[in-house]
Amino acid sequence: MTDKTTLSSRVSTQFAGRSLMDFLTSRFKYQTREEWERMIGAGKVTVNGKAIRPEHLLRKNDIVAYCDVRSEPPVDKNIQILHEEETFIVANKPGNLPSHSDGTYIKNTLIFLLRERLAGQGFHGTLHLAHRLDRETSGIIVAAKTVSTHRSLVQQFEAGTVEKEYIAVARGIINNDSFEVKGFLVPDPDSCISIRKKVVPDDGADAKYSATAFEVIERLASSTVVRCRPATGRTNQIRVHLAHAGHPLVGDKLYGRTDDEFLVFVRNVKAGSYDPLPWQETQRHLLHASRLIINHPISGEPVAFDALVPEDMNLFIRNNRVGK
Repeated sequence: MTDKTTLSSRVSTQFAGRSLMDFLTSRFKYQTREEWERMIGAGKVTVNGKAIRPEHLLRKNDIVAYCDVRSEPPVDKNIQILHEEETFIVANKPGNLPSHSDGTYIKNTLIFLLRERLAGQGFHGTLHLAHRLDRETSGIIVAAKTVSTHRSLVQQFEAGTVEKEYIAVARGIINNDSFEVKGFLVPDPDSCISIRKKVVPDDGADAKYSATAFEVIERLASSTVVRCRPATGRTNQIRVHLAHAGHPLVGDKLYGRTDDEFLVFVRNVKAGSYDPLPWQETQRHLLHASRLIINHPISGEPVAFDALVPEDMNLFIRNNRVGK
């Protein structure tokens, strides 16, 4: 999708007194300093509605806006609403849709599309995600319609009181009917990929404890369907834990693959090519958030939500059963 987009951001205390260029390069890292210089020179960046110089010092609550023609990658916009009430909404996110804006994704995101849909229905309040899923992970995600509800839900996720269940398809045959992976997540020192994590047994600087229980649902010809119950909510936790167990997700382009393979995938995407590479088993990694139990933000009573495994995962499972 190619579209003329205007984005704005309010300057927080953190950036007050810093230059416009410092703010842009720190806050929006998906564009280089040279690209920001080009946009400022072309008058596409404003502060409080006025074109401004790169060295201009910002004040708290200034509104920095920029307008650009953006080409966003294609996504799956088939969002299913599982539950909606006055204070929150529960959606079933498709497998190729970012939860929020990131890099080249601005309008092709779950939160933007939800806000757009609700606005079309006459809703004019706020809408904020209470948690997030990876772009390729499908399943249940909750957004709050009020500030107090958002605060309540975020606190539940941060406190670890939310019960979560995922269905995954892992590479290889897992022999144990159940197992657990726990340990501390740290950047992988053996990888040049900054976002790649690994599990280590000891707590250290910036290490975050994590734990996931796994249960085998079905063994396929060369992969295994597993139920995953994370006790903590670290970024990429299930993906890292399955890779640590020697059974990375089917379709995962980062875990269970070499740095070179992942970098080729990234280069292709940046060049606008989304065709699967020869080593990709599936278009996306096969992970689905199938069940979520929260305490209702008003009544405090537990409420559960379920989302069926999507057709792309079911198709892979059917086609890879023993004897097929």
